[in-house]
Formats: sequence, C-alpha cells, structure tokens
Amino acid sequence: MNDAIKNIVASVASLLPLSFLKAGRKYPPVLPFYHLIRSSPPQYINSYAVHTEEEFVRELDFLLKHFTPVGLDEIIHAPDNTKMHLTFDDGLKECSTLIAPVLKRKGIPATFFVSPDFVANKSTFHRFKRAILESEGVLKPGGKRFFIHEAARLDELAANHNIDFSVFEPYMDFDEISDLYRQGFTIGGHSMNHPEMWLLNEDEQLTQIVDSMKWVNANFDQKIRAFSFPFTDDGLKHSLFEKIKQSGELDVTFGTAGLKFDETPFHFQRIPIERSKKWTAEKVIHFEFLYFHLRKLFSANRVTR
Repeated sequence: MNDAIKNIVASVASLLPLSFLKAGRKYPPVLPFYHLIRSSPPQYINSYAVHTEEEFVRELDFLLKHFTPVGLDEIIHAPDNTKMHLTFDDGLKECSTLIAPVLKRKGIPATFFVSPDFVANKSTFHRFKRAILESEGVLKPGGKRFFIHEAARLDELAANHNIDFSVFEPYMDFDEISDLYRQGFTIGGHSMNHPEMWLLNEDEQLTQIVDSMKWVNANFDQKIRAFSFPFTDDGLKHSLFEKIKQSGELDVTFGTAGLKFDETPFHFQRIPIERSKKWTAEKVIHFEFLYFHLRKLFSANRVTR
C-alpha cells in the first residue's frame, strides 16, 4: 500500500470510533513501540519522527483509555485486543531519564530492548553516523543509504572532516539499564550492533540474536526472555525461527509489521508509532485497526514465511 492510499485509510479510520473498529473480531495484542521521547530530534536521528514528552503523555492517556497495560507474561500467554504492552528499541538514554519516570507515574509496564555493542556508547549505530554526517553537510540529506557493512566508510568520512561520533553519547550505560530492571521493567535483546538482518546469512543472523540474548541473560534474571528484531523481520526464514527456539536463550521475539498475526507461535508483531508523517498514536492505532480489516479481505493479516 503506497503512502497516498495509507493517508486515505488513515483519514477514514480517524472518523470511526475505535470501539467500532475493535468490535466483534479476534485481534493480535496491541504492541506499540517507540525509540525515544525528546523535545526536539537529536542530531543523530533523522529516519523517524521524534515525539515530545507532552505528546507522549497525551498518547499514553489515549492508549490507557482503550487498552489495559500488562507485562510480557500476560501478553504472551493470554493475548487479546483489550491489552497492550509498550516497548522501546535501541536503549537510548532518554529511556532512563525521561520515559521510565513517566511510565512509573502511570503504572505502565514496558520492555526496553538494547544492543550490547552500544551500551555505554562503546560504538554507534551506523544510521546515527549517517545522520550526523548529513547534518554536518558531509553527506547529502536523503542521499545514498549506508548499510552496516559500509560503516567503515562513514568512519572514514568523519575522520576526514574532524567529526567525533563519540561525543554524542546517545545510549544508556549499564547502570542505567540495571536501574530500569530494578524498577520492574523488562530488558530484552536487540541484536549486537543493529544490522540489516536481511543482508546477513542465516548463521550470522542467529549469532546476532543469540549473542545479544546471552548478554541480557547473563546480566538480568527474568521470567520472560525477549528479543526484538532490528529494522524488520521481513524476509527472514522459518528455519531461522526454529534455530532461535532451539538455542534455549529466549522465550519470545518481536517484529515491526503492525497489527498482524504471525505464523510463528512465539513471535509477535508490533506497531511502530514514530511514523515519518508524525502521526499521533491515536491516528496510528485507528489506522492499524482499519488496515487490519482491509488486509483480512485479502487474507493478508498474518505474517507467513
């Protein structure tokens, strides 16, 4: 579905009560996810919309009006369309300084997914590097895309222009992540260094998943061991999910395909809230429920591999 049609669907969905869109059908659990909340986008992020704290609070109030926030255990073992579980990807420092205090005030459980290579800013996500170079005029905004195997080229460009990626420090350190755990939030794996998984062979994909979960499991004793795929799980094979389960390192995995069922019993699809069009969470949720109905007409509301 192209953007023009999505905008039409979103406009129609916004006119319909959510209670009507949800009524009378079986749905997957509602799993909204964000990356960070901040008053303005940082220099290292230009690939998704950044919501302010005020917007975030309003969006949480909307979600709480329509869904019951529950922990991972309940989402996995008793999912239905009255429940939601919030997740946050990438382990950015705002998760500790801003997001967690808001969630605690409102009594909302959540899971924070981290990539061990980025903890304490030991290294930096290659998309962040590209965004910094674009903001500094080294690269043309919206120009060539750089993938993880080209990250060395980004480092070379930065060195040639005296740009130090390390000064930006976007990530939480280990103590901040541990504090989230002590507060009752779940910590999950998000690959070691956030690669485009579809560019890796299956052994490399499995290593990214299992190694990140080994780090999480070694540091945090949790009832539910969770992993979220960086970018997307699109194009990944059924055989990979069989190997994931056989590893014994995790209980549940998450994708980013929106409100969809998934053929893999332990894999759930999440709803991205930070749309480039800067849709509100309310608009996104209305859209996803109507879109679910439309996809059902074509038997396309279940991810298969």
